[in-house]
Amino acid sequence: MKLSDVLKFDTNLKIVMNPEWPEEILAISALESLTQNSLVFIKNGKFLTKFLPELTKASALKVGLIVDEKFYQLMNQEDRKQLESLAWIATTSNIALSLTVLSKPFYDVKFAQINVQVDGRQMGTTDIDPTARISQNVFIGEHVKIGAHVEVMPGSVIMPNVTISENTKIFSNVTVYPFTSIGKNCRIHSGVVIGSDGFGYTFHQGQHKKIWHMGGVNIHDDVEIGSNSSIDMGTFSPTVIGAGTRIDNLVQVAHNCKIGKGCVLCGQVGIAGSATLEDYVVLGGQAAIGPDVHIGMGSQIAGGAKVTDGTWPAGSKLGGHPARDLKEWLKGLAYLRKMSLNESKN
Repeated sequence: MKLSDVLKFDTNLKIVMNPEWPEEILAISALESLTQNSLVFIKNGKFLTKFLPELTKASALKVGLIVDEKFYQLMNQEDRKQLESLAWIATTSNIALSLTVLSKPFYDVKFAQINVQVDGRQMGTTDIDPTARISQNVFIGEHVKIGAHVEVMPGSVIMPNVTISENTKIFSNVTVYPFTSIGKNCRIHSGVVIGSDGFGYTFHQGQHKKIWHMGGVNIHDDVEIGSNSSIDMGTFSPTVIGAGTRIDNLVQVAHNCKIGKGCVLCGQVGIAGSATLEDYVVLGGQAAIGPDVHIGMGSQIAGGAKVTDGTWPAGSKLGGHPARDLKEWLKGLAYLRKMSLNESKN
């Protein structure tokens, strides 16, 4: 897709540097995973601070930039000067809408050639180790790679461009969407869905406009996922589940989440988009983590707690809604019980 094509899709854009950029734009990148000839979005100072350390890499990869128009006008000259090493720069009057509008054509390019009608084994495009055990009534898409001693039970659907490493077991009626990788020695129980669309929309002119997700999912080694749980794919970079993590039944992990190694997510936990759990975090049953929340290593979140925002240090112990230090929350409960008893006596 040429820069001129991008302008046709999104009339909110104004090119402010290198309007005649001649090369193809191949993808949209997340700030933490830049790719060759891609574009990135910068909404505000928080995103710029995250992007600037990657500037040398971005310049070498010929990355272009779409930045919020008002923020760009307020940007200091030093930061603007640094950005001149990029391939091209455009501003937009509505960055949320621009991201939404441009996600669709890049999604179409990535998914257009995927064949989900014909089994890849018939097409001769799969790489399945001869020791793998594939049950009857399993669909395996094109360009799927399945390692040694993998077992896939009846009714499961492995869509194109999926990798499943050795000794992993996929139980019945699991659906794995394209661009998912599953590590060694994993157990994925019945009804699990991995890689479905992230729940992301932009409200514009009375409608919820879909943000098209294409980032995939990376599940590392020795992960177990309980029945009927769902792991959404990332927007432009993968949702990640770290090695040794245990996920109970009926758990929701949203797009762009980064779950560290050795975490425990008990039943009915819900984790919103772009949340980060560092290693060995434990979430009790029905705990909820809000968007962009960061939970430090070894933290413990009580069942039913609602962590709505913030960055929490390593070793935090939280409870309640909104979540706060667990001891503080328990003291608050004890005080309320005491007050209730006093009122009943009176």
